[in-house]
Amino acid sequence: MKQLDKDQAASWPSTEQMERLRRELRRGIIREELESTLRLRAVSHLMQALHVDLADFRRFWVLPLLEAGASLEIALACIAQSRFQPN
Repeated sequence: MKQLDKDQAASWPSTEQMERLRRELRRGIIREELESTLRLRAVSHLMQALHVDLADFRRFWVLPLLEAGASLEIALACIAQSRFQPN
């Protein structure tokens, strides 16, 4: 096994830096989960407002976006954003 030279060992983050990085990572994960939850809630409200069942919603709203190359996450984000756009 190779031993680290002194320059490589010095490049590792300190304990304080690691804690700060962990906190930032946790905040980022929580923010992404919250944004995802809000998008799903907006999509759910849209389905209820349109009185559309899940199969029809997927066929008419989600699949065209997926076929156009969007990921599921992007498709849901676009659909959710359309919920908040004025007509």
